[in-house]
Amino acid sequence: MNTKDDRSRITNPSFFTVDAVELAQKLLGKILVRNINGKIIKVRIVETEAYNGKIDRACHAHQENKSKWKAAALYNRGGCAYIYLIYNTYYCFNIASSVKGDPQGVLIRAAEPLESHTIPFSFHQDERKKIYYHTNGPGKLCRVLNIDIELNNIDLTTSNLIYLEDRPELNQNEIIATKRVNIDYSGADKDRLWRFYIKDNSFVSRK
Repeated sequence: MNTKDDRSRITNPSFFTVDAVELAQKLLGKILVRNINGKIIKVRIVETEAYNGKIDRACHAHQENKSKWKAAALYNRGGCAYIYLIYNTYYCFNIASSVKGDPQGVLIRAAEPLESHTIPFSFHQDERKKIYYHTNGPGKLCRVLNIDIELNNIDLTTSNLIYLEDRPELNQNEIIATKRVNIDYSGADKDRLWRFYIKDNSFVSRK
């Protein structure tokens, strides 16, 4: 196909092969596209968190001997999906960054649904609901977009199931940098300002 959306798709791995802190900011404003059995859902990324590899005690790769088997997708080249389950209930969607073997990644915390995109999913009695107000958190976002472990390791630069569309980079004054969420176990790393979100966006999980 030769459509405008195809041409705006991010297919160059070099977009992702930067450190996690840089990628977390570059991803803001980009369009995350999910293809569910031919149904195309698009959301705008509005909140991210950077996890900076082995030096970051909040990163799953910090204790390599314990985590490498679990976080293997983080060791891929930037642009591959890293998906894991928390509380045995919620999936979290991350995008690996940097080069192969350097386990950095970015958690996609929240997204803004694009107008008119809806999807059927079950909260109660299999009712059809809009995406609106169900994408402001990593677990909720994965639930709405039907992201689970089956997409782990997938390459976003080549996959037709999940990928990114490019949009102009935001100005630095449009981006808020603050502390990451729920990482009190990580010592001084908990105070790093590695959570980023679009200023004044109502779909951010928390301010």
